[in-house]
Amino acid sequence: MIVNREVIKSEIDLVDTQYLDTLYRIVKSLQMQITREPQSGLMANLKTVKISGPKDFAENIDAYLSGEKHA
Repeated sequence: MIVNREVIKSEIDLVDTQYLDTLYRIVKSLQMQITREPQSGLMANLKTVKISGPKDFAENIDAYLSGEKHA
C-alpha cells in the first residue's frame, strides 16, 4: 500500500470526534520533531547560547578578555 496525503486524510475521517484533539497534538508534535531534527550538532547548539554584556562588548571584546575593561 502506498501512503500519501489522501490515504492519511481518509483515515483521519474515520477517527471519532472525541479523539481529534489528541490526534491534532500528535500531528503537531511530529511536525515539530521533524522540523528540529536537522538542527543538531555544534552550530545548532551554539545558536541557543545567550549572553549579555555591555553595549560595546563586541567592539572591545579583547579589552574585556584581557581585563583592561570590566563589565
